Amino acid sequence: MNKISLKFSLMITTVTLTAMLAGMWLAEIYRQHDARAMLLPDQVTTVFSAPKPLTPFALSDHRNRPFDLASLRGKWSFLFFGFTHCPDICPTTLADLARARDNIAKNTAGAEDIQFVFVSVDPNRDTASKLGQYVGYFDATFLGVTGEDAQIGNLAGQLGAAYQVAITPGMENYPVFHSAAVFLLDPRARYHAVFTPPHDAEAISRRFKVVRELAAGNAN
Repeated sequence: MNKISLKFSLMITTVTLTAMLAGMWLAEIYRQHDARAMLLPDQVTTVFSAPKPLTPFALSDHRNRPFDLASLRGKWSFLFFGFTHCPDICPTTLADLARARDNIAKNTAGAEDIQFVFVSVDPNRDTASKLGQYVGYFDATFLGVTGEDAQIGNLAGQLGAAYQVAITPGMENYPVFHSAAVFLLDPRARYHAVFTPPHDAEAISRRFKVVRELAAGNAN
């Protein structure tokens, strides 16, 4: 098999497994939340009427600072799981999120209380330095986060963010399969909503405005 055929085969396998993971993830989300999940009209956002509090986890960001529950409190946090060697889904999604952040910043509430976090599920290759360069390409405010496999799995498991790292001996560009969803945590570090692919910056920013307004109304 020549290099082009191998690359094409890996690409098809990646797309297929990513779709399978997305299906498994959606089934698990609705199993866990049942009737408490509300799909907003444009069908890109699912909001949970009873947000799920997260339990402790311990990761670190690209500036070598701890990233844990305390890092989530006080801000709306958009979390996306991926890896820097990702050829398509990750760069496309991060570009969409960068545009979404720009749109949110133009709104009345602004972007002071939001953060965008890229969680690498491939700590074997994604060092702090590499993560910093990677997320900085899309937006200087984005955080790159990773850590020990068990702690990545801890956080991902709480959100239902399925992934699989297929490390192959002697193969530098081994594939990584992961959820393409973007997870939204509220300022109380609770799993509040999720944005499903295909992603659109306008839809994300517009629906986040609705989510934030609903949350403010429920708090009163």
